[in-house]
Amino acid sequence: MHIIRIRMDLQDGNLYRSILVTSNDKTPTVISSALEKHNQDPKRASRYELIQLLPEGKELVIPATGNVFYAMTTSSVDFLLRKREGDTPLGSEPINTETSATFPRIKAKGKRLVRTLF
Repeated sequence: MHIIRIRMDLQDGNLYRSILVTSNDKTPTVISSALEKHNQDPKRASRYELIQLLPEGKELVIPATGNVFYAMTTSSVDFLLRKREGDTPLGSEPINTETSATFPRIKAKGKRLVRTLF
C-alpha cells in the first residue's frame, strides 16, 4: 500500500488530498476517489488523467486502464489530476475506459489452450 498526494488545479489555488492506493486500484478508481475528495463529481473520472510528478519537473502519465500501484514510481508520491485534452463536449456521455480483462493477451492464450486441450 502507498499513500499518494493528489493535487487538482483549481481556480482557488492548489489543494493536495492524500489517498491510499492498494495493489488492486485501477486508474479510474483512483481518479474517482480524488474527485470525490476534491468535492467534484466522481462520475466524470473519464474526463481526467492522472499524472505522477517526478523530480526535475518530469511527468509520468498513468495509463487510463492501468494499475496505479504498479505503474507509479516510488521516488515520488505527488500526483496531478488534469482534465484530458480534447475533453468531451458538454452533454455527451463519457466513454468507459475500463477493460474487461486485466491481461487480455493471457486471457486469449488461455482460451486457445483450453480449446486445444479439450
